[in-house]
Amino acid sequence: MELHSLNHYAYKHNYLVNFSMTLSALIFNFSKAQNRKLSGGITCRGLRIQEVSMAGKAKELIITGDVNITLKVLELTTSGAPKLNMMMKYTEQNIANKLKGETMDYGLVLSDYDTKANKFNKNIPAIYNVRYKINYLVRLEQVKTLSQLSNNDFVLAIVDRIGLKTDKYATGGLTAHGDVPATVTYNEWCKYPNIATHEFFHTLGLPDLSGKSNSNNLMFEIASKTNNLVSNKELANMNAYLMEDVVSISEGNYSNQSFNTVKKLRNFLNNPTNGFKYNKAKFR
Repeated sequence: MELHSLNHYAYKHNYLVNFSMTLSALIFNFSKAQNRKLSGGITCRGLRIQEVSMAGKAKELIITGDVNITLKVLELTTSGAPKLNMMMKYTEQNIANKLKGETMDYGLVLSDYDTKANKFNKNIPAIYNVRYKINYLVRLEQVKTLSQLSNNDFVLAIVDRIGLKTDKYATGGLTAHGDVPATVTYNEWCKYPNIATHEFFHTLGLPDLSGKSNSNNLMFEIASKTNNLVSNKELANMNAYLMEDVVSISEGNYSNQSFNTVKKLRNFLNNPTNGFKYNKAKFR
């Protein structure tokens, strides 16, 4: 077994917005985000927010709709990747399956609504729980050249080797701080098909897990053929991460998102500390 991810960045805060935003403004912003490209080529269709209030329970927001995610695959191996299409199809289905399901996130802070005055009080926060009922549609798309990458694409780079090691374990995949792309070695991806999903979920904010009790979790730090579980909390965190992108673009804060840019990809792959071996002739 191999340690297949060393670095990751902490996922975003759990709140979609701060309490200065009103519920009506949030709903309006979601409507503006329909069919617009976010990071990773994410587009949303039929995205809706519904408020539910029940006596004795916390206020709840229900988010529904379709979210399309594109992960661009850059094959950089020296000897070729004959099973690439099969591995991409498996990973495409695996990501979609892991993102499937209804989840809850807690503690969204919005402005309190004063029913008597029929207006929002921006000085008083109201706490909402968020129920996600998102239908995620995932597509892995192979690209041949760097010109096919946009500034904010999600990227999975396939390489020959990653020289970075921890203890006695080699590294079969690596995703680092700073929104750089996910990477996997081709041979280890074929041996442990869940590695690519693991690395992509680092991009969506999940950290590595350690300890025997987490050995069956997809985010466990050591690869195996069986660790493929995702907890409800992890799923909720990824939902919150993706929905923050929706809010950002609808607020006009997403105009020049620098996610997996070519510059970051180049710096990451050419960092000698990472010890990547790949076909530089394909990196054009």
